[in-house]
Amino acid sequence: MKNFRRSLKYLWPYRGWLTVSVICVVLIAVLWGGGLAALLPGAKILISKEGLHGWAWRSMTEDRLGIGLAPKLVPSGIEVDGRPLSMVIEVADVTSGGSAKDKLRENDWIIGFDDGEAVPGLMRADAMIRELAELPAGSCVSLRLYNPHIQQGPANPRTITVTLKKAHFTSRGLVWAVTDLPKNPFHLLVMLLGLVMVVTVVRDLLRFAQEYIVQTVVYNGLMDLRCDNYNVVLRLPTTFFSEKGASDSMSRFVQDTGELARGQMTLFGKTMVEPAKAIASFTLAMCISWQLTLLTLVVGPPAFILIRKFGKIMKRASRRALESWASMLAVLEETLTGIRVVKAYTMENAERKRFLHVNRQLLKQQRRMARIDAATAPTVEALGIIAAMGAIAIAGYWVLNNLYGMDRDKFFVLLASMFAMFDPVRKLAHVVTRFQRAEAAATRIFELQDQQQEKRLPNAPMLPPLRESLEFHGVCFRYPGAAEDALTDINLTIRCGETVAIVGPNGCGKTTLVSLLPRLIDPSAGEVLIDGRDVSKMSLRSLRRQIGVVTQETIIFHATIGENIAYGLRRPKHQNILAASEKAYVDEFVRNLPGGYDTMVGAHGATLSGGQRQRIAIARAILRDPAILIFDEATSQIDADSERRIHQAMEEFVKGRTTLMIAHRFATVLSADRIVVMNEGRIIDTGTHAELLKTCELYKHLYNTQFADSGGTI
Repeated sequence: MKNFRRSLKYLWPYRGWLTVSVICVVLIAVLWGGGLAALLPGAKILISKEGLHGWAWRSMTEDRLGIGLAPKLVPSGIEVDGRPLSMVIEVADVTSGGSAKDKLRENDWIIGFDDGEAVPGLMRADAMIRELAELPAGSCVSLRLYNPHIQQGPANPRTITVTLKKAHFTSRGLVWAVTDLPKNPFHLLVMLLGLVMVVTVVRDLLRFAQEYIVQTVVYNGLMDLRCDNYNVVLRLPTTFFSEKGASDSMSRFVQDTGELARGQMTLFGKTMVEPAKAIASFTLAMCISWQLTLLTLVVGPPAFILIRKFGKIMKRASRRALESWASMLAVLEETLTGIRVVKAYTMENAERKRFLHVNRQLLKQQRRMARIDAATAPTVEALGIIAAMGAIAIAGYWVLNNLYGMDRDKFFVLLASMFAMFDPVRKLAHVVTRFQRAEAAATRIFELQDQQQEKRLPNAPMLPPLRESLEFHGVCFRYPGAAEDALTDINLTIRCGETVAIVGPNGCGKTTLVSLLPRLIDPSAGEVLIDGRDVSKMSLRSLRRQIGVVTQETIIFHATIGENIAYGLRRPKHQNILAASEKAYVDEFVRNLPGGYDTMVGAHGATLSGGQRQRIAIARAILRDPAILIFDEATSQIDADSERRIHQAMEEFVKGRTTLMIAHRFATVLSADRIVVMNEGRIIDTGTHAELLKTCELYKHLYNTQFADSGGTI
């Protein structure tokens, strides 16, 4: 659970609200226990003949005498001193240390007081109990006892003298609480129901507040976590996405954070509320019978072992399910992005089968998780029921035999409190599996956060603008997981203001080479130097501010055309945007749009043609006014007329700037000051067009097979 605990630091800034939620939990538990405790007076009102007041007085009397008492109706025909007995107090249990311990025996009947008269009077049990409860502490009382199992004679009935001790504060509090209550049972019941209703409403309001606070805190913490991870993603090297793909990272932001949120809500929700309710129920059960309550705890060790085993299986299944989610997102992204190709090549059935395969993998893990989740609660519930039934059986025996002060009312409340105690435990059985699912999600989330980021030296010096040259000195590069280097021993010097065209077969390393300059990737060996300064030791931000890039794949964001052109600049002037647009011939099609430069383009520029997207990307580079230009196949999607005009604009724009172009068109090659020929990750020759036609067989082959065959396009 290391990573799950690590995620909790994002909730620490909101600890004040979490403290409020904990207070709510405590109040909920108190009110829950109070609602359960109300069952006992309710039972006394509805079931017991002695009523609520009689129960309070009997509890007081039992404390003062140290014995267990039970009012008992006497069968007809039993007489003492020639007078029939109607209701007596039966001695059910003699408590150790009580004032009557050595004078009373179990099953003795208390039939009245011995007031010294010739014929002592008899008194009903309810009247005797009340009088004994109301006498002051320390009073000496003579009690007449009768044992129905012994023949009447001089020793039966007998008289004993006891001293009434001070009752326990709970008994005194109970008597004080019922003193001013009405004695009518129905009126008492209505009052009790009203109290329970108020307690329930207050408890539900507290529950609403607690759940709302917890969810708000968790969502705020997750927002902070996502922002931190987004900042990390923006600083990851591009090789990470080449290896992992974007869909895996997207899944960690969406599916994994959702799973983590459910785990955190469980921790501060159910994990706090349910144990509090269980503790309240447990406390009530302990007050009724601590022996039987402790007996039910024998299920703890086996339940813990089973839940822990289920949790380990759940963690593995949850991680695989999250990985399957990422795979499914990857398939969706590829299919929807390339939907035109899918339809054009009639690959709908093949893509459907591919999606079905990854979907089944996800379903397999989800079913495994469902089996574990479904088995946990019933298993714990069965263990709890077994223990509870054993305790209830013993309690029933005590009730039937008047043992340990267990009467029918207490038995009913004990039964309710035990079930109320095991219900939260049953719900908590899902908590461990939920935590393991959250741990699997947190592991994937922090794997992303712990990735090696782009190398940025703290307090690195600013890189001055290019003045003399940029140089690749002994540069090698290998992509992660690759068996061979993509670039090998690259040595190239480009003078300031020089335009260099890079040509070569597909996969020879052209894009990789120009990616080293803005440090989109870092070389495995060697150095990239600007004016003799190693760019890896300079401020990365100052380096990239000097470079304008038009990538191989034109990137258009879901924003307005003006915002796309001004991307990377803060508050650019509108006239500068218009000037760059005119140079890239963007203004030609924008002026005909109803919204002009405020027209929104679809995701990935879906509402624009390929040529229009390319021109916007070029205008973006022109507006940046960089010292170094990198054009990676910059004119590959532009029609011949636009290419001619852009070529004219570029001839003017590149003057005085250092330009690297991955060339695919004859006009681009001829406009360069120098041409670099690459093959299999190496520079094999450099020179002008005329020189290379004489000295480089690969360049001559490229010219003869691609320039001429494609009408001037490599």
